[in-house]
Amino acid sequence: MKISDSLEVEFPIQRVWDLLQDPRRSMGAMPGVQSIEIRDETTFDLTVAQRVGPFRVQFQVTMHLIEVAPPTRLVATGQGKESAGTLLRIPSAVLELEALGEERTRLSYEIEFSLMGKLGTLGYPMIKHKAGEMSKTFADNLRKELASAAS
Repeated sequence: MKISDSLEVEFPIQRVWDLLQDPRRSMGAMPGVQSIEIRDETTFDLTVAQRVGPFRVQFQVTMHLIEVAPPTRLVATGQGKESAGTLLRIPSAVLELEALGEERTRLSYEIEFSLMGKLGTLGYPMIKHKAGEMSKTFADNLRKELASAAS
């Protein structure tokens, strides 16, 4: 399954890049993230809890940065699991920044993922809907994080 979206923010590209380079700040904007542990410059672990339809899940996810091209592109892969046996694979998570002037930036992302296990049996529409909700919340949280860093 692929999820993609973009958002524009009223901040310079370097400020947005600096936020994305800090997993505690960028992943902290992701809804449901309960903890973030940085292993090294390219690897970090997340605990993410969400309700998807009738399921309440908590994933332990490890993400690896595989491409870093400042200040325009980050590519990561990841995998995770939850206690009921659902497996999460993220073969590709691409974040791209584009300067739209000195004080405006477009952030685009495309995340390819698959779920295996009982959550994967929910079907595409329910998971796609939940991902859309999370995307909107992430965008709102990211804007708040950028604004708080500016003040």
